[in-house]
Formats: sequence, C-alpha cells, structure tokens
Amino acid sequence: MPAINKVNLKSKKGSLKALMKKRANIQIALTLGFLLLNFVLFFVTKKVAYIPLIIIPFMVISVFIWSRGFCGWACPRAAFLERLMKHVSLNKPVPKWMQSLWVSALIFVVLISRVTYVGFTKGLLAAGFLLCIVPTIGALLVAWYSPKAWCAICPTGTLMKFVDIATKRFKVKKNSCTSCGICDNACLMSIEVSKLPQHSFINEPNCTQCGLCVAACPTCSLELPHGTQKHQDISKEVAM
Repeated sequence: MPAINKVNLKSKKGSLKALMKKRANIQIALTLGFLLLNFVLFFVTKKVAYIPLIIIPFMVISVFIWSRGFCGWACPRAAFLERLMKHVSLNKPVPKWMQSLWVSALIFVVLISRVTYVGFTKGLLAAGFLLCIVPTIGALLVAWYSPKAWCAICPTGTLMKFVDIATKRFKVKKNSCTSCGICDNACLMSIEVSKLPQHSFINEPNCTQCGLCVAACPTCSLELPHGTQKHQDISKEVAM
C-alpha cells in the first residue's frame, strides 16, 4: 500500500474528526431519548413497551446493510452507557469471558425463553416491558466496571452477531500499521485491533463499527467500510 502523504493524511483526519463529532451529537440525542423513554415507561404509560417489539426486527434487518453499525451509532442504551455511565464507571476493559460468543448466546437463550413464555401467558405488552427493563438493569449492573460491557452480552446484539457472522459483512479494514496500540485504547469493546493481521478486515463479532479506532489511528491505517462489501470482496482487494 503506498504511503499516505501529509496532505491526504490531514484531510482524512479532518473528515474523521467531523464524522466522530456527528456521532457524538447523535449519541447525545439518543441518550436524552433513552432517559425520556424510561421516564414515560415508569411514570406515564407502559404502552411504550411495545417499542422494542417493533424496533428489534428492523435492527436485525439493518445487519444486512450496516453490519453491527446500529449498535455503534444508533442504539439508545449503548449511547447512554457511553455518554453518561462512563463518568461513574471504573472504565475497565470488557472482561474476556463476557466477550465470548457462547456466554452471550447463553444469556440470549435464557432471556428470550423467558420473554416468549411471558408473551404467551401475559401478552405482548408484558413481554415488551421485560425486554425494556431486564437489559437496562443488566446494563447498569455491569456498567460500573466497564461502561460498554453490556454491549458484549446484549441479547439483541447477540442475535445481530449471528446474523452478521452468517452474512459475512465486514466492519473495519486494517491496512499497513505500526502496531502502536492507540486503536486498542480507543476501542470501548476491548478489541485488540493492533494484534490483528495487517491487510485484513476486522472479523470480530463484538465490533460495533463505531469508528473510534479509525479516528484514533495516527496514520489512517484503519478504514470504515464503504457500502455493503463482503469479506471475500475485501480479500480480493488485499490480494491485488
């Protein structure tokens, strides 16, 4: 890969800075929306509990277009954890055991089994309420240690992981890098990007495509995906 000249590097860094500022503004709006939604849920009407039942199918469909981008850019609970909980958290790395696909799969099975049972016995509204309250309580319980730890075991995120693996959408492309480790510190999901092979795609199920590692890279060696390219397309590009 040819070296990026200083002009192009400055231009790319400027574009990434603007992109991350846009993401920050989106997350602030989502955080306020999350707080408002929970206020309405507990103090106004429980009928807003239908919202997860409506949104989750669209979240899963979004994987075919955006990989896990919804989790990194548009999830209200994730925005709340990243924007507010990080100020009261110990901000430790996400524990390795929580990054296991099997752990998140187990939590998914347990929660969905319970939600399904409640849905059949008490109705959709009760099931929706469970989908609202249980993940929020779980997120608050683990956020004291690591603000985005819940995102590694989130049941909806887990469902999206499996769809993501099946569709083979790539997240972040890694070109030539100096392995400085700055991207590792920027990743809220504790993915060790610097240790992954060069000239490859980052095939990590827990990557939410937030772009923080891309923005942090001092040499612009990381790239967010363009369009809906698949893993095999990137492999061909790398081989050229």
